[in-house]
Amino acid sequence: MVRQSIMTDAYPVLRGGSRLTPLAFFVALGLSGTAAAANQAVELDATTIDSSALPLADDSGQIGYTVESTRSSTGLKLTPRQTPQSVTSITRQQMDDRDIHTIEQALDTTPGVSMSKMEVGGRTDFRARGYSISNWKIDGLQFPGGSDFSGGGNALNMDLYERIDIVRGANGLLGGTGDPSATVNLIRKAPGKTFGGSAYATYGSWDKRRLGADLNLPLSEDGRLRSRFVMTQQDANSFRDNQSERSRAALANFEFDLDDATTLGAGYQYEYNKVVGGGWGANIPIWYGDGSKTDLPRSTNVVPSWSFGEYITRTTFGSLAHRFDNDWSLDLKVAQSTGEALNHRGLAKVNSSGRGVYGGYWDQDGSGAVLNGLHSSTDTTQQSAQIDLSGPFQLLGRTHQAMVGYNDSRTVAWSPQYSCSMVGGGKTVNSGVGCQFRANNGLGLSNWLDGVDDDYAMLASKTGLHSKTTTRLQGLYAATRLSISDPLSVILGVRSTDYSATTRNVNGARSNQQNNGIVTPYMGVVYDLNDTYSLYASYTDIFNPQTEETASGTKVEPIRGQSYESGIKGAWFDGRLNASAAYFRTKQENKAVMDGDLLTPTGATAYKAGSGQETDGIDLEVAGALTPNWNVYAGYTYLHFRRLDSDGRSDPSHLFKASTTYRLSGPLDRLTLGAGVTAQSNIRAISSPAGQPSNGVSRSASDVNWSGYAIWNAMAKYQLTDDTSVSLNANNLFDKHYYTRYGFYAGAIYGDPRNLALTVSTAF
Repeated sequence: MVRQSIMTDAYPVLRGGSRLTPLAFFVALGLSGTAAAANQAVELDATTIDSSALPLADDSGQIGYTVESTRSSTGLKLTPRQTPQSVTSITRQQMDDRDIHTIEQALDTTPGVSMSKMEVGGRTDFRARGYSISNWKIDGLQFPGGSDFSGGGNALNMDLYERIDIVRGANGLLGGTGDPSATVNLIRKAPGKTFGGSAYATYGSWDKRRLGADLNLPLSEDGRLRSRFVMTQQDANSFRDNQSERSRAALANFEFDLDDATTLGAGYQYEYNKVVGGGWGANIPIWYGDGSKTDLPRSTNVVPSWSFGEYITRTTFGSLAHRFDNDWSLDLKVAQSTGEALNHRGLAKVNSSGRGVYGGYWDQDGSGAVLNGLHSSTDTTQQSAQIDLSGPFQLLGRTHQAMVGYNDSRTVAWSPQYSCSMVGGGKTVNSGVGCQFRANNGLGLSNWLDGVDDDYAMLASKTGLHSKTTTRLQGLYAATRLSISDPLSVILGVRSTDYSATTRNVNGARSNQQNNGIVTPYMGVVYDLNDTYSLYASYTDIFNPQTEETASGTKVEPIRGQSYESGIKGAWFDGRLNASAAYFRTKQENKAVMDGDLLTPTGATAYKAGSGQETDGIDLEVAGALTPNWNVYAGYTYLHFRRLDSDGRSDPSHLFKASTTYRLSGPLDRLTLGAGVTAQSNIRAISSPAGQPSNGVSRSASDVNWSGYAIWNAMAKYQLTDDTSVSLNANNLFDKHYYTRYGFYAGAIYGDPRNLALTVSTAF
């Protein structure tokens, strides 16, 4: 039961006397739609709530928009309030409510995470706390999940996953690479002991068609042998000219209880994504050749019909879990992922003309544009394993927790060399190193207003040579949570990491980067002020090898640094609502920056170690259930650069995200309504390395203003029966013109216009 009364001088009160104060309820800030609201105190009508009426945790530990516990931060099973870091969980219900099916959509809803695109359907840079996210995991195992030309992120399909945990700040204890931004851990759907399933069909804007099915099938009468099968597919066009997308995914996951204490698991999953018309680089120029600003339709996309990026990931995995009589547990996980990435991309854009000059700027009369091209492929195999032993122990009359583990990953990336030519208009031009066509060796278009000339083509054939990079990351780690007193707990941990990367280029030359015995300490302190609030602080070192190459072909030296965080957390309604406020500070040295106009021996952009950067800021977040019918999820981040050495800022100073759903009561109790917003302040960015032109060329970068924006969304779901519902999702509700990239090679990328999706789903 929920009883509500109007009291302007009281706050919501939980039955039993706990008070839900404005600190926890700062998320009411979200419903005003501006980041500034994060700094305003909000008084709410009093609400007395029977916590037993609130939703219960499901088999995977999810409670609506929050979770009971997570191991993603320290390896210890801790509630959000007990974890001395900022941890966000995107739950299955959130993904269903928001019609989320890709990693990009999921992270776009995550507080504190921003993104900038290099091109459409290719490289996307996800960022947190001023740094790129490079630590990706599935069920705790390392995974090459970057959304780039060779990573598996472009194929990740959220229909296969139960939830996503995002640990903001460094996570060197478990990952071995203390990424100062965030660690993204996807939790795969697992079998249950009872029969059940669901299916859905979606139709949306730009002829989007999506089907999905999820079946939980016990294979023995008692459920000891069980399985789960997931299948999904999507075909869609785009608001951009010449663009379409196709994705497929499937999961088969099996578990077998050898006895009451031991479970074996094994499975296979397949993920596929192909984007046609994605191009190579930002697809809209900021300036015309005369230096004036462009104002082009959002549909503008001067790409050939043959431009595409295609990504396939196949993963086999296994596990063994054993629970001892003393409440200790042993968990062993193994996985092998093979990824295939093929890029055959063309786009009319600004690019290097050589000797520090950039050309290919469009003229308003339709002249000036040059068709660029890129052909590349990479086959990546990653083998990962992890074993953890964890449980409680008694010391000095108190119960504590401990964990010890080892993880190991080996990645082999194989890239063949190609010989390429671009033909059309009676011309044939050959690429230099790297099978890339730029402003100095691409083909000029007859009239960019009419698109790419029909007879233009890019031809590629293998030369028989290839490059190969083998990376090995091993780590032995241990952590303990010491219950010093009833209110005070201390988490201590340490990791020793061995890292090596060996590259053999197409000419047979070898280079090696090796770091052994890198010690990463971790310390966290949590102090319970009362039954609701806790103060916390944490510290860890940063060690993060980099994949960027120098002009000589060697890897840029690893990033080093430190990460600090402190704050206050609160939990209400038996953990069904969680909130936090955190201050963070991160120092980082050696971050790779572009080395002018230089290229690597394989023709890619060359990098060098920069002087590093330093950031600090504030994270606010709330997630969970306010009443049995009301879910809310919101966060605000303020980011300040104390020191900056990079290729231009891609991070807003203010970032605010909120989402809420409410199920009506009375005659309309089958209707759920929801709304949300993503808002960020403007970014003083750099158009690098090409900038504003004069007489059709530029020789240096230019300062640009990446305008801020607020993008609203809404949803409505009607429960036709107890098992079948129909949902309508609207994104960019007010059709805001905004950019997901601004300033990359004098180009920009438009964000999606308003779009709708209608879904019919059923459960059984």
